[in-house]
Amino acid sequence: MAILIIDDEPGIVSALVALLERQGYTVTTAGNGARALEHLSAQHYDVILCDLLMPEMDGQTFYTLLQEHHPSLCTQVIFLTGDTLGEASTAFLHQCGQPWLYKPCGAAEVMRAIEQVLSSTD
Repeated sequence: MAILIIDDEPGIVSALVALLERQGYTVTTAGNGARALEHLSAQHYDVILCDLLMPEMDGQTFYTLLQEHHPSLCTQVIFLTGDTLGEASTAFLHQCGQPWLYKPCGAAEVMRAIEQVLSSTD
């Protein structure tokens, strides 16, 4: 199983990579949505963990482009956010209907969200 992590925070990325590789996943990382779209054109991913607030292309813009270019992958996205007060972010997360986790999040939370996404795509 392949997972794409889209996040610009090196500490979060390295922790997620270590966790997921220990669980047997193949992990690719991207520092923003634009780079993630490049990865998606070259490889299939079973789960996409995506930060909301990033430079160049944020998570919301990435998700909008994913809906246009790879609509079947939209159900495989889990959002990560440290933006607990942003009204626009909160509205987007409720509207898109995908699971999300507040950063920092624990390993058990991440694994539950991944299991939820994988079971919904079976």
